[in-house]
Amino acid sequence: MSRYLISGVDVWLNNPRRPMEASGTSGQKASVNGVVNFSVLDGWWAEGYDQTNGWTIGTDAEYPSYNAQDAADSESIYKTLETKIIPTFFNRTSEEKPSDEWMKIMKQSIITTGGKYSTARMLVDYTEKLYIPLINLYDNYYSDLEKAVGYTSWKKHIATNWNHILIEQTDNPENIKIDAGETIEVNCKVTLPNLEKEDVRVEVYCGKISDDGRVEDITIVPMKLIAEEKEYKRYTYTAKIALASGGNYGYTFRVMPTNEMLLDSENLDLVKWITK
Repeated sequence: MSRYLISGVDVWLNNPRRPMEASGTSGQKASVNGVVNFSVLDGWWAEGYDQTNGWTIGTDAEYPSYNAQDAADSESIYKTLETKIIPTFFNRTSEEKPSDEWMKIMKQSIITTGGKYSTARMLVDYTEKLYIPLINLYDNYYSDLEKAVGYTSWKKHIATNWNHILIEQTDNPENIKIDAGETIEVNCKVTLPNLEKEDVRVEVYCGKISDDGRVEDITIVPMKLIAEEKEYKRYTYTAKIALASGGNYGYTFRVMPTNEMLLDSENLDLVKWITK
């Protein structure tokens, strides 16, 4: 059935209510076969859409009710069909020859998703990023009961004192417009009242702000410790952000836990963002 569907359609319309989309594997399959997606920003399309490989239904905005969301999405469907999809599809020189612009979008669909959304890629990621590192962690640390007990105590200490972390700006520009290839330097101060600097890592979270307000091309840059005020347990960090493409960018700072026995900082569900 999937083979017939994919070979028989030009646009893959996917319009469930956000956030009801579980994943979207059918859209992934269609995409790598050159079918152009037209979908809500939920499931895989929230990650796969890049403004060149299809279209979106609505935005990722929050609404006061499903009725309001349905109305906005409905308006978006008809407007996008009328002003973008239909004109692009029928902009052809003859009935036999497809639209050059449509062919370009089809190719972008394959280029941006082929290989990325596949079981083969998933298995490689699981093996290289999870299974083998976990085996190494067990061999090096978890087989030692004393180390395991110490790590458990460390996690409790981190969780208890995490909210006491303070991040401060230090004369940085606000959201900025830069040209491709430019580099900016940013700094922040982090106070760790009940933690050690070795317990955390400080990062810049940076992204390009699109015309519809979405943050894309996320870059996470580790920051370097350059100064310490030991009596206050306050530390100054710096980083340089080099961006390949120009445009409007925004950035912020965050602190993540780190430990040699911790596979992924996200596993502790602890992240401290700067607050204004």
